[in-house]
Amino acid sequence: MTSSQDIETLKAQFADFLKRKKYRNTQERYNVIDRISQLDRHFSADELYLFMNREGDRISRATIYSTLDLLTQCGILMKHRFDGESATYELSSRMPNHDHLICMECGRIEEFREEGIDTIRDAVCSSLGFRPVTHSLQIFAVCHDPLTCVHNKQD
Repeated sequence: MTSSQDIETLKAQFADFLKRKKYRNTQERYNVIDRISQLDRHFSADELYLFMNREGDRISRATIYSTLDLLTQCGILMKHRFDGESATYELSSRMPNHDHLICMECGRIEEFREEGIDTIRDAVCSSLGFRPVTHSLQIFAVCHDPLTCVHNKQD
């Protein structure tokens, strides 16, 4: 859950982005930010659509997809594709520069930060003449015992 002050900061950042890029500034787009701030996990566009409609918001899938794209462009959201699945999103500010460990058996995603990865990122960028901005590392693995994993979705 994101604080109301953080939400207002995100909305101001988004309003500035929309104005600079000459996009329409609509209440539905800000409602998307409100609902995203209530989620504490990765989510897909369809999951957000269902969540918003369950909460009584009247919003189209097209508006959700276009708003998620704009929020990604302005850096409020990070977009991920874990192992070819449909895109998932998360707030960039929730845990900046973190990485993901994904179980290929049960689908569980563990988020982590490892300073050594930042050191490698910085060294690679420096040696190739780049300045790092952000990164996202995905490690695909398998639980220690997939048959007894409580996260396993298989029957």
